[in-house]
Amino acid sequence: MKLNKHIHSYLLLLLALSATVVTSLPRASAQTDQDLIEVARSVVTADRQAAVVATMQFTDTEAKAFWPLYHQYRSDMAKISDELINLVLDYAKVYPNVPEEQAKRMLKTYTSLQQKQTAKRAVHLKKFSRVLPAPKALRFAQVETRLDLLVQLQLAAGVPLTPIAEDQ
Repeated sequence: MKLNKHIHSYLLLLLALSATVVTSLPRASAQTDQDLIEVARSVVTADRQAAVVATMQFTDTEAKAFWPLYHQYRSDMAKISDELINLVLDYAKVYPNVPEEQAKRMLKTYTSLQQKQTAKRAVHLKKFSRVLPAPKALRFAQVETRLDLLVQLQLAAGVPLTPIAEDQ
């Protein structure tokens, strides 16, 4: 059990570090934002899947039922992440002067994306709970939450806060 905790801690650290390394890579002139996003996504996806493998301890039967659902889940979550990335890229285009109306639209979009993510996760967690014992389904939800928080922390660290005008 101690070895499993060690592997789990190592994989979470690896995920955090890989996201940091990818986001801090110097840009080659030929690389676009989309190229960098795809590189980061592939690293995070591989690390995320490795963390799930290391922490879930599936039986063969559970793994056979779990992985197709997992891939669909991650595909659905990636679509929402793409929308969030687009929002961040839009923000970067206007930063540091974010007009009032654009800030309102961005806040509305951000809120909507958070709601979509929560709703989509709930739908998929029900599916996982049909193919996994309840403790493993709960454990998966915990692992996913931790991985999502690591990714969100990396994103938040790289996005500066919106400046507040002196007259506000």
